[in-house]
Amino acid sequence: MRRNRNMPIVLLLGLFLVLFLVILAIKHIKVYIVFSSGLGPFFLVALIILLMIVVFLKGL
Repeated sequence: MRRNRNMPIVLLLGLFLVLFLVILAIKHIKVYIVFSSGLGPFFLVALIILLMIVVFLKGL
């Protein structure tokens, strides 16, 4: 089995995603999270996950 050479980038993006979600949760936690945080964070999370998948598949 070959080692994925882009794994450090995927791990870094994953760490950034977790950190972003924690900070976002601390800033915006209310009873209605969806309404208080807007759509911007959801697009950013989706973009980071998509970038992680693309980088991971490129390394295979």
